[in-house]
Amino acid sequence: MPARIAGVCGLLAFVTFNVAWIAGGLAQPSGYSVSNDDISDLGAVTAATPWIYNQVGANLTGILVALLGFGVWRALSPDVIGRIGAAVLIAEGISTFFDGIFRLDCRGIDAACDNVSWHSRAHKIESGITGALSLLAPLILAFAFRRNPAWRGLWIPSLLTVPALLVANAVFSTVGDGAATRAGTVIIFVWIAFVSLRLLQSAEIATEARLLGDGAKANSRGSPK
Repeated sequence: MPARIAGVCGLLAFVTFNVAWIAGGLAQPSGYSVSNDDISDLGAVTAATPWIYNQVGANLTGILVALLGFGVWRALSPDVIGRIGAAVLIAEGISTFFDGIFRLDCRGIDAACDNVSWHSRAHKIESGITGALSLLAPLILAFAFRRNPAWRGLWIPSLLTVPALLVANAVFSTVGDGAATRAGTVIIFVWIAFVSLRLLQSAEIATEARLLGDGAKANSRGSPK
């Protein structure tokens, strides 16, 4: 996966996820609250316009995050920790994709809502896996970034991503559970955007170095013997 394409994919993931939960929330009836109700409700069988969250916020976003992970794998290879961190990021993207496949039966605002189907149970398991991978990816990659001079500037921000997420959850929990979940998830995608920008930057540096190298070779061939 070329670094430039992977970086663009990561930036698009930041956009698609946030647009999906905002637009998906606006599509719900007035009884739905972004402060109190879960993001997963937006893709439930009973949700209004569930494709916004399922296909854009989950399926598309998951693919974009996985592609970013492949770009990070290539950029940090052959470092073992870097490959492990990139693999976790790829797995996070895959898990996010399935968030739009395994749907809840109903929203919290629905009368007598009881998510008991197999796909509702699968959704809850998958959501837990996605959450765990979202915490692991920045932590593992932080130590990989520290070992790589080209990426070292990103290791402290990556290391601070998890405590920042926990603080955001605690602060916004005073508003509601839905607000806390959204705040924490937005922080994860801000980190993803930072990694994406660094990947794009590395692609630019590599292109400039290649052009300089080609120019030096051309000059050496054209110089008199």
